[in-house]
Amino acid sequence: MSVALALGTGGGIVFANGAKDTGNTASSPASTTSPYLVGTKKGPYVIGLSNSFSGNSWRAQMVAEFKFAAEKLKADGVLKDYIIADATGSTANQIQQIQNLISKGVDAILVDANSDTALNPTIAAAHKAGILVIGFDNTVTSPNAINVNTDQTKFGAAGAEWLVKKLNGKGDILVLNGVAGTPVNAARWEAAKAIFDKNPGIKVLTEINANWDQATAQQAVANLLPSFSKIDGIWSQGGAMTLGAIYAFQAANRPLVPMTGEANNGLLKLWKTNQSKGFDSIAPAQPPSLSVEALNVAIKALKGEDPGQNILLNPPLVSSENLDQFVHSDMPDSLWLPTNMTADQMKTLFQ
Repeated sequence: MSVALALGTGGGIVFANGAKDTGNTASSPASTTSPYLVGTKKGPYVIGLSNSFSGNSWRAQMVAEFKFAAEKLKADGVLKDYIIADATGSTANQIQQIQNLISKGVDAILVDANSDTALNPTIAAAHKAGILVIGFDNTVTSPNAINVNTDQTKFGAAGAEWLVKKLNGKGDILVLNGVAGTPVNAARWEAAKAIFDKNPGIKVLTEINANWDQATAQQAVANLLPSFSKIDGIWSQGGAMTLGAIYAFQAANRPLVPMTGEANNGLLKLWKTNQSKGFDSIAPAQPPSLSVEALNVAIKALKGEDPGQNILLNPPLVSSENLDQFVHSDMPDSLWLPTNMTADQMKTLFQ
């Protein structure tokens, strides 16, 4: 996939217009009423996006959706400029990048964090400088930041409730979790496990941390299939992992069972293809457009509105009833849904 984005390398920062500085300073004092707000500012604004890494298709689309929205806001005169920074998976890089953004005098910094705690002192420094900070996706614990995210508890519970109902409260299941130790992984699984614990007819055969990765999940499920002659369902908290599980079942000539997933176009296409064979799923979504939600919240807060410190969005749900509204048969598997992108923007991203 070719993505034309203004991404930095090696922890670098890239301005959308190629300039070295914006000349826009953040001189407004921090709010005395709410520790996560700064004083009202007059636009047009300069916004920084600090992305912890860009190593998968979700992150690439997240940055692209931010860029498309920011370009529109520039054309409308709301933004003066925007800056995109990629920390390449390093917390130290991300701290340095946020410090750089502070020195550039941006009006707000959007942060998809590599750590929910390690960035807090740097976020405090940004707040002291009168710069608004918005955490999103992987959020932060700083009292000086607003957080925008989908409700991960509802994400995990939705799949578990669907699977329990699909199995009529009784069955043996596999669990495919994401990266161990991450807040998103923990929140989703804790919510699902609470549902399963209330339904003793559901037996969890084993839990696998497949790191939200298709190949890892496919290999893990393939290794487990010979050991379990009876698997009635799979609770998976990631679309790529569900894809891997489907491929493992098909390679072993095992009939597909109900599997939860995530709104990834590859899964949705395979789901649609196998509907006639009785396969069913449900796919909560963590939309890459969270970056756009965070951008919109930042602008409202800069204009003086208090959006609250923690903004939780209900995860959109793709089901058999609305699958056709979300699946894009003419687009790559790596598209994540729902999306704010137009058809032309999707073509630009995936050209």
